[in-house]
Amino acid sequence: MEIKVFHQLADTLFDEIERDIDNFAEQFDTDIDFESHGNVITITFENNNKIIINTQEPLLQIWMATPQQGYHFENKEGNWICNRSGIPFKQLFSQSVINQIKD
Repeated sequence: MEIKVFHQLADTLFDEIERDIDNFAEQFDTDIDFESHGNVITITFENNNKIIINTQEPLLQIWMATPQQGYHFENKEGNWICNRSGIPFKQLFSQSVINQIKD
């Protein structure tokens, strides 16, 4: 994959994450802080737990760190897939956000 394509796909994912966080905050009536600086997103929950998502350009991956675990995702046929479990980003991300909200 070319770097330019990687960045386009990552930017699209980051936009979706921001919309998803707004939806989670509304759905669960909770305060979730969203900060984006370059290639890093920091999501902070009311309990001060964080989820950090960033690009790893040399590896063409997206990494997500949660209080419980870290994940590495590769783009396969237009979907970001965990390289260990094969689970899509959206599924692991949603589970992680809900875990932090309910913690």
